[in-house]
Amino acid sequence: MGIKPSAARKDGDFDAAVLAGGKGKRLGVDKTALEINGESVLGRIVGVLKDIFPLIYLVMQDNNRAPEAVVDGMVKVVGDLLPGKGPLGGIYTALEFSSRPYVFVMACDMPYPKPELIRLLLSRAPGWEAVVPRRGPYIEPLFAVYSRKAREVIRKKLEGGRLKIHEVLDELRVRYIEEEEMAGLDPGFLSFFNINTPEDLEAAQGLMGARSRPHAAE
Repeated sequence: MGIKPSAARKDGDFDAAVLAGGKGKRLGVDKTALEINGESVLGRIVGVLKDIFPLIYLVMQDNNRAPEAVVDGMVKVVGDLLPGKGPLGGIYTALEFSSRPYVFVMACDMPYPKPELIRLLLSRAPGWEAVVPRRGPYIEPLFAVYSRKAREVIRKKLEGGRLKIHEVLDELRVRYIEEEEMAGLDPGFLSFFNINTPEDLEAAQGLMGARSRPHAAE
């Protein structure tokens, strides 16, 4: 069973981090400015995370890009400590800034994070250095929980120019969350849907429309 938002705040073990370093080259727009049918994707993400975590880090390579609409007392903008190192550098930055044992990390282009799935990951964190969803042969390291104890391993990889997250996970104690555990909480696995291309954005807009329409009576 997952933990409730109030429990996450009470024990103080978890922060959240949204990685916003990508420039969205294939999209042609800054990913922090993405909108779906007029609604900010980053705003949607932050809104979900605020119900679960006491503090959210927005990790950016350029602090000046931070949308003012999402920055408040619960959202702290931090500059990437090792710019140009990709998502792994963003994970490291989040772990360095956080003072809590664990940080839930996700990308800024994932518009449909499921709170119940996030809470499941949090509930599995004690005793592990990472908690990562896995669907068949594919893992989702940018919708995962990382322990601050993983910082040394990550730092060594970054200093050696080895930026593949899976190489870090190979050296950590990882609790993988399998499809069977997740299916009831996020049947369509929309939490892992991300926007990299104009086609992805169009698909996301369609998903938003489908989610907003009332279900037909059975």
